[in-house]
Amino acid sequence: MNVIGIHNTGILSSAALVRDGRLEFGCAEERLDRRKYSKYYPHKAIKACLDHAGLAMRDVDCFAIGWNPAINIAGRYRAGLSEWPAHPGERFYANPNHLLPLMGDLPLVATDQVFHVDGGKPVTITYVAHHLAHLANAYYLSGFEDAALLSCDGYGERASMVWAVGRGGRIETLRTVAFPHSIGAFYSAVTEHLGFRPDLDEWKVMGAAAYGEPSRYLEAMRRLATVQADGEFALDLAYFNHFDFDTAGMLTPAATQLLGARRRDDEPLEQRHYDLAAAAQAHVENMLFAILRRLKQETGLDALCFTGGVAMNSVFNGRATLDGPFARVYVPFAPDDSGNSIGAALWAAHRGGDPVAVNGGQATPYLGTAHGDAEIRAAMERFKLPCTVVDNPAEAAALLLAEGRIVGWFQGRMEFGQRALGARSILADPRRADMKDRINAAVKFREAFRPFAPAVLAEAVADYFAAPAEARVPYMEKVFPVRTDKRDVIPAVVHADGTGRLQTVDAQAQPDFHALIRAFARLTGVPVVLNTSFNLNGEPIVESPADAVRTFMTSGLEALVIGRHLLRKP
Repeated sequence: MNVIGIHNTGILSSAALVRDGRLEFGCAEERLDRRKYSKYYPHKAIKACLDHAGLAMRDVDCFAIGWNPAINIAGRYRAGLSEWPAHPGERFYANPNHLLPLMGDLPLVATDQVFHVDGGKPVTITYVAHHLAHLANAYYLSGFEDAALLSCDGYGERASMVWAVGRGGRIETLRTVAFPHSIGAFYSAVTEHLGFRPDLDEWKVMGAAAYGEPSRYLEAMRRLATVQADGEFALDLAYFNHFDFDTAGMLTPAATQLLGARRRDDEPLEQRHYDLAAAAQAHVENMLFAILRRLKQETGLDALCFTGGVAMNSVFNGRATLDGPFARVYVPFAPDDSGNSIGAALWAAHRGGDPVAVNGGQATPYLGTAHGDAEIRAAMERFKLPCTVVDNPAEAAALLLAEGRIVGWFQGRMEFGQRALGARSILADPRRADMKDRINAAVKFREAFRPFAPAVLAEAVADYFAAPAEARVPYMEKVFPVRTDKRDVIPAVVHADGTGRLQTVDAQAQPDFHALIRAFARLTGVPVVLNTSFNLNGEPIVESPADAVRTFMTSGLEALVIGRHLLRKP
C-alpha cells in the first residue's frame, strides 16, 4: 500500500508517506511554505511526499487523516444539521449525524470515505481518531513488541488523554479522560497567564521553571487540578474557561485571585512568574507520575510509549526515564500533533495488512528533503557568493567551532519535528560561557533565559550526564542532569538547574553529525557541541539551500557548512 498521512487540524500541518508499511518521507508544511506554525492544508508537503517516491496522486491507496470527525457528530444531533443542509456537501456529515446517535455510544476509532471512480481505482480517505494517531506514531516507531501507551495533550475529538496497551502490533484502549479535563489545557492556561502564547509557547514555561521555586504556588496548582491514586484526573472548572471557545482567556477571575494578575506580554518576567512556572511544572510532573504508576500496575509491562503534546515536555520525559516505574521509555521525535500524519498513515497501513513494526530498532527522524551539490552550487551562484569546496565538511566545521565560530550546519535529509537534530542545525562551542548569550543576541533573537541543547556522542553520554551508559536520547526529547564535574566544562549548554536537553548522536543513525562531534572532540577533548535549530526567531527551520544562505546572511552566523560547500564571513 501507498499511504499518505495528513495532519490538518490545529497548528503545524504536515504530511507523511508510508509505503508497504515503511515510513519513507515526512514534512511539516511550514518548512515549504515558510510560514511558522503553518495551519494551511499541506499541499506542498503532500507533493513532496509524492515527488520523493516518484508517485502520482492516483498511485495512493489511502489518504489517512489524523482526526476522526465522525466522533464529533456521533453522540448527539447538532443544531442546523437536522433537515436541510446549507449546501449539498454537508450531507457527508448530516446523514451520519442522523444515524450514528441512534446506534448508542459507539467506540469509533476510524471512519472511511470511499469515492468510486468510473474505470479507476477507488479513492479512499480514512479518518483516524486523534489519540489513536498519536499512539500509533509512538508505538509503531518505538521498536517495542509490547508496551504501555499513554497519549496526553490539550484535546482530541473528545478525549484529552488515552491509556492503551500495544501487543504484537495491535493497539487496545484501556481508558480515556474526556475534555475539558486536560493536563495539556492546564499547562496551556498557565502559559497564557504568564504572558506567552498558549498551544505554542509551553516550552518557554518549561525553561522558565528552572529559575523558580515551586513551593510558593504549588498548593494553588493543586487546587486547579487533581489526580487520584487510581490515575483519575480532573480540573476544578470554576477556575477555567478553556472549554468556552467563544470567551477570551483560559482562566477565570477566580484563578486570577489565586495566582495573581496575568502578565502582559510587554512586561518583564519577575520572580513570581518564574515561581508560577516552577509550580506548574512540578505539579504536572507529580500528576503524570501518579498516572504512570497506575498504568504500570494495570499493564504489568516494562516499556512505555509516551506521546501527545504533553510529551514535548522534555524535563518530565527525563525524570520519567531515570525515576519512573517503566524500565524503558520511548518518546517519538514528533509527539505533537504534526506527528499525527505519521501515526495515521502507519495505523492505516497496519489495518491494510502491511507490517509496520521497526523490529527492535527505533525509527529515523531524517525523513525530509535532501539537496545535492549541484543544487547547492546553483544557490551560491544565484546569490553571487564566493565559497570553498571542502573534502571533509565535518573536519572543517569542527575546526571553526573550536575557534569559537557560530556555524550553520546543513547536511543530508531534513529532520521531521520541531527540533533540529544535526541536519539543519546551528552549532557552537559549549565550552565558552558567553556562547549562549552570543547566539541569543545575534542569531536567535529570543529571550535570554532559554537554554540551548548539548549534542553528545552516544558513547560518551555517561561521562557528561547523570544517566546510564546505555541511555539514548536520539531526538533531544529528554532532559538529564549534567554531571557536576562537567558543568564548568560545557557551561553554554547547562541550564539554570544544572540540566541539559541533550541529544545522543549515534554513528550509524547520523554519521555526518557524529563525525563532526568526534572531530571536535579530537581538537578539544570535549565530545559535545551546542546544537540549536537553524532558523531565526519567528521563522521555520531552513529547508532549502536558499533558505540556509538567507538565514546566514541576515544573522550573526559566522560560517555555513552546506554539503561540501563552506561560506565564511570576514
